[in-house]
Amino acid sequence: MSEPRIKEEVQQSIREDEGIDDEYVDEFIDLFDAKYRDLEFDDELVSLTRMDIEGFKVIDELDVSISDRATIIHGRNSKGKSSFIEATRFNLFGRDNDDPLITRPINRNYKKLKTDGYWRKGRRNYLVHREMERNQSYEGYNKPNVIENPEDSEHSEAEQRTQSEVDDLIGITPLYEQGFDRFNIFSLFSVISGDLRSFYGWDEATDLIDLLFGIKLTKVDRALRSELEECKLEDEEQEAKTRLLEYKQRAKRINDEIQELREEQEQVENQLSEKVERREELGRLLDKSEADSALSEKIDLKDEISDIQSRIQEKEDEFRSVKQEISKLKDETATDEIAPALQEIQQLISLPNRCPVCTRDVDPEQQQRFNDHGDCPLCGKDVPDNRYETVSEVDEEAEVIEREKRQEELEELESRQRTLEGEIEFLKEELEEKRDQLETVRTREEQSGFAEYKREKEKIEQEIEDLRDKNTSLELSIDAKKGTLHGVARQVWEWSQIDEERQRKEQRMDALESYQSIISEERKKARRRLKNRLEERMESLLDIFTRGTFANATGVRFDRGDSYSYTIHRTDNAQKSPGLLGQTDAELLLHMLLFHTTVLAELEEERETVPLKLLLIDSPYGNGPDDENAADVTDFLLELPEILESYQLIVAMADSNLTGRDKLEESYALEPVEQHI
Repeated sequence: MSEPRIKEEVQQSIREDEGIDDEYVDEFIDLFDAKYRDLEFDDELVSLTRMDIEGFKVIDELDVSISDRATIIHGRNSKGKSSFIEATRFNLFGRDNDDPLITRPINRNYKKLKTDGYWRKGRRNYLVHREMERNQSYEGYNKPNVIENPEDSEHSEAEQRTQSEVDDLIGITPLYEQGFDRFNIFSLFSVISGDLRSFYGWDEATDLIDLLFGIKLTKVDRALRSELEECKLEDEEQEAKTRLLEYKQRAKRINDEIQELREEQEQVENQLSEKVERREELGRLLDKSEADSALSEKIDLKDEISDIQSRIQEKEDEFRSVKQEISKLKDETATDEIAPALQEIQQLISLPNRCPVCTRDVDPEQQQRFNDHGDCPLCGKDVPDNRYETVSEVDEEAEVIEREKRQEELEELESRQRTLEGEIEFLKEELEEKRDQLETVRTREEQSGFAEYKREKEKIEQEIEDLRDKNTSLELSIDAKKGTLHGVARQVWEWSQIDEERQRKEQRMDALESYQSIISEERKKARRRLKNRLEERMESLLDIFTRGTFANATGVRFDRGDSYSYTIHRTDNAQKSPGLLGQTDAELLLHMLLFHTTVLAELEEERETVPLKLLLIDSPYGNGPDDENAADVTDFLLELPEILESYQLIVAMADSNLTGRDKLEESYALEPVEQHI
């Protein structure tokens, strides 16, 4: 199918594919237009003219000139034949840290190794100098020096260039820019024992073959794979959907809890409002004038009761005082009544109460002196015996007056006592009456409901306080839940952003995969055409193998899948596939000689291809005896310069394998290693 037709069909498929949203159509078509282009290589061919090696593995010093067409470097074992092949690769690319063959690359007799590769590109000559030394690690191998026309200019080995300049020199930059590894690219141009499957088993060998043969759809596919890689979900994005659902459910649960708390709070607030309203109503009832009047009446009655109680107390105190006075007066009256008898008994020893002269009272001392000594209180002289009976004369008139006075006083006190008794009795009756009145007011108040109102109001006030406390507690709980909800909402938002990115990537990934399917279908057709070419070429090459493993080969079939793996069919129904062979299997060497030659031979037919026309073959007869295939290998080597007309062939082999020397000399320049050491 023509290129314009392929382009038209792909663009039409992009527009019509249901898996590609409209928003991607223009972008995908633009990507196709940008990538669906041939790689551009230099037209000038590149070849090796000379290698000067020092201190590389078993090589001490080796300086070999290389023929333009085909060269066989031969010699005894451990003289540097294979090391020459590896040194050539090192000269171009440096040290491959992943290559198991490059162990102890520096000769034990040298502190560092040096390689000088003399290359020709078109009509210009170049020197690529690269060296490496071992300090704590290998150093210097990634700092080549590229010198144009070294024979005409002064130069220093200390000058340093970049690897990209070497890439430009040998023309692999377009492939490297597509993301291919340099060593893997070069593995197409080398068949090395011990590393035979380095190209055939390389994951990206299929893509490289596609691009070398102008299957531009692979450029588009690689761009799509790069886009798909960018759409690859990060760990967070992979779990975003689940985490978002978890946080949404948690947010809903917390929100439901808040709603429940709010409903409960609303109920509490309604109850609180009802209680406050009832309290105000009770306040109004208690504030009515009737309540005030009852309260005032109670206060007045209590004051009156208190006043009466005080008056009763005063009257009772006065009553007791009067009673004591009466008792005293009665005692004195009784004394007066028995005074004459006493006087008769004591008249001999008695004195008048008063002095008959001055009428003053006789004091106790005078009485005592009279009683003790018989002295007259007036003159102090002894009183005659006949005067004892007359000295106790009493002023009877004064006594009578005194008794009358006491009697009057007693009568007054008794009258006062009776009055007080009546007053006290009256006050007690009045007190009882006031108490009855107070009880009546209280009873009336009880019956009127005001007391009940007061009790209810007090109860409601406590309930209001409890409800307010509960409302505050609910508010705090709601605030706490809101804080938690805010944090969860933040997580929901963050995971929503991540999930949106996940959805965007997955949507784009789906579109890219649909796009990739379109490209894949078209590419299968192009690959099938190329595989047909490779099958024809390989079958023609199999005609060379007439005596060994491939003598009975009937045909070649490349797999229908995406790779360029193949199977050789034989007349005995046996099938030979390199994918089933071990790295050291002698048959694998035959397969790789056949496969690499097939691919390179077909590349010669391409208009645009890598300008490096070089094939390095190390030990084509293998590392051990393979008598069955030795003759076929020799025949193949003899035909190889004709098969790969534009390629420079460099073959390294042991002297023991140089059995067909005469024939080989017709096609190869033979360079014995010993002559150049």
